[in-house]
Amino acid sequence: MKKVYYFFAILLIVALSACSRTSTIADLPSHYATMEDGTKIHYKSVGDGNIVLLFVHGFGCDMQVWEKQYEGFEGDPIQMIFVDLPGYGESDKPETEYTLSYFSQALKTVLDSLQVSKAVLVGHSLGTAVCRQFIFDYPAQAVALCDIDGTYCFYPSNPTALLKYKTNISAFVDGFRGEGCEQYIKDFVESLQGPFTPQEIVDYAMSTMPNTPEYVASSTMTNLVDPDYWTGEKINIPSLIICTRASNIPADNKQIMDHLYNDFTYVEFDNTGHFIMMEDSGVVNNLIERSYERWRQTEL
Repeated sequence: MKKVYYFFAILLIVALSACSRTSTIADLPSHYATMEDGTKIHYKSVGDGNIVLLFVHGFGCDMQVWEKQYEGFEGDPIQMIFVDLPGYGESDKPETEYTLSYFSQALKTVLDSLQVSKAVLVGHSLGTAVCRQFIFDYPAQAVALCDIDGTYCFYPSNPTALLKYKTNISAFVDGFRGEGCEQYIKDFVESLQGPFTPQEIVDYAMSTMPNTPEYVASSTMTNLVDPDYWTGEKINIPSLIICTRASNIPADNKQIMDHLYNDFTYVEFDNTGHFIMMEDSGVVNNLIERSYERWRQTEL
């Protein structure tokens, strides 16, 4: 009988522990930081430590894409900050120009509201472009970069190749304009899958990305490909670059990154889709964790 009581006592302890533990990002309290133009940026912060990870989602998404990272790092001696970029998630969606600099200012606003002087930037897709811009705009606040299947533009110097590149980009961006925007984004989501992408990840993307307001989507994409943001300037802080071949990266992608980063670790996945951190979270989390010690050596 004592063994039975002991068994149920253990179950009760486990149950109480589970009840007292915040289990998802959605359970974390929401906070808002206000930009100079009055736009309110939705963010959540958890944990404490001398490493601060700032997570930045991609186009059409929100902070929920980082659920597996929250789950994996919860309890570690770090601070995690999850942000909804302006125009996305629960942040304000003003009718303005959604430039990389505007997104960068939003990150700065959140960090300053938390009195965080330096952070490791973790970006996915468009989020990587935003993080790169933040590094250029506010270099003193950037410790390191984790790029997860980031978006890049490479404008060729050859006039013929440049014309073809611009034509292709223009055609791509045009799809995000007008009444057909929602369906165009749905087709775009389909293209982001890998051969083994779980249906729940596709369902998440379909539940949020096509709901992006047309004016936000078209402005984001138009400004993302602005050549002024793609000068080939190098990043000098330690960087972890994680990408997947399912995103049709060029065969010499690592060599291309050599021209953009002075100090980086490069990892390629074979079978995951675009949402690598959701599909293979264990490996991605381990890659980031293995970088902790190196990042700790960077002046904080």
